[in-house]
Amino acid sequence: MEHKRIFVRVPLTGEAVLLNKDISVIKACTIDISQGGVAITGFSEAISNAEYQVKIITKKEHTIEFTAQLVRVDASVAGFQILKIDQASQAVINELIFEYQTTTDFIIQLDEFNLLEQKLIDADGNEIEVTFEMDDDCKGIKP
Repeated sequence: MEHKRIFVRVPLTGEAVLLNKDISVIKACTIDISQGGVAITGFSEAISNAEYQVKIITKKEHTIEFTAQLVRVDASVAGFQILKIDQASQAVINELIFEYQTTTDFIIQLDEFNLLEQKLIDADGNEIEVTFEMDDDCKGIKP
């Protein structure tokens, strides 16, 4: 199986509020987030294929706001692609990703899904080459 995501998804527990032109307010809980999208669950109303204004409040009281398009939904999970996001909200997502990448959970996820052996594809379908650099302190050390 090839991995098709180009953005790292990080677990995110927070409250989400979605607005669109047809429904006044949908409340939900976040599952995870990336630079490209968000997954939610526990939505208070049925979710239709539409563009939404999304506001997320994280456990650390950070606010993330963006415009998103529903890309998939089943009985309990909806996935949205971020269409437009301001710089401050993008900075919050970037910080969440940075923090997650320093955890053991991230390393376990890399191993569990064999992510280092899978092809990564960008939005245009082009393969992304992944390389790692070693600090001078680590050169010569064999795993």
